[in-house]
Amino acid sequence: MALSIPFEAGTSLRGIFCMLLSGVFLTTNDSITKWLVPHYPAGEILFVQGSLIALLVAAWMRLRRENPLSIVRWRLHFYRGAMYATGSFAFVYALRYLPLAEVVAIAFAGPLFMTLFGKLFLGEHVGLHRLGAVVVGFVGVLIIIRPGTEAMHWAALLPLVVALSDAGRDLITRPLTRDESSLRIIFTTAVILAAAGGVTSIGGWPALDSSHLPWFCLSATSFVIAHFLMVEAFRHAEVVVVAPFRYFLIIWATLAGFLFWGEVPGSIVFVGVAVIVAAGLYIGWREARVGQQHTTTMDH
Repeated sequence: MALSIPFEAGTSLRGIFCMLLSGVFLTTNDSITKWLVPHYPAGEILFVQGSLIALLVAAWMRLRRENPLSIVRWRLHFYRGAMYATGSFAFVYALRYLPLAEVVAIAFAGPLFMTLFGKLFLGEHVGLHRLGAVVVGFVGVLIIIRPGTEAMHWAALLPLVVALSDAGRDLITRPLTRDESSLRIIFTTAVILAAAGGVTSIGGWPALDSSHLPWFCLSATSFVIAHFLMVEAFRHAEVVVVAPFRYFLIIWATLAGFLFWGEVPGSIVFVGVAVIVAAGLYIGWREARVGQQHTTTMDH
């Protein structure tokens, strides 16, 4: 399923464009989720969001005359959904204790893991320069978490769970896009997310406030658009190309945290973010340079 891009470009550029745009919608979803956190338990939030997302995607697929259940690779769909559900629970719980920008910043160890996974499991070329940048990026994560100090909050470990889950999810997404449509991938992930959230209802849930339903709907819509764009990004370009451009999410998250909750990350957080972003941008630059050299060699 191709996404119409408003300019002609190579497939890598299309993938980067999709990833950048997905960050805007992801921040919208994350901001609404953080606003809902004081009102509902994590499982209930994820159940409602997952159910609405599944309904939206099913309706969209119906309009396109596409069957949501015409699935080729059930096992990979299940693994991807399980990874996403794990990361989602960790993310929602982290939002109870930490500023949005800090949660997003620490979770951005995900693209670092993904760069390594792209080499180990997908056979994508990752040279020593990019591996060095990954190490530098992890140093940035440690600067934010500050392990072994009184400033470290135990909840800072939750975004690392998000990072690992995201890396595993993205590892599975790449081969899935060869056989499955983007919408079908999102649909199965949402169903698994709703099911995982629904299990927690055993302990009892508070009644939904009707005034919150529009916000749940907006969150679900943002999720669908963001993840459609994200899947398309991996369809158009290699993981090592598009993963670093997720770092722009930190900018959107910082702005959202400041505008809606007055959150201003400490100076040490900005230092860590700067290190992570620098590492990510270097990985992207190095990939572009290697690709250009390869193209030049092919031309000759």
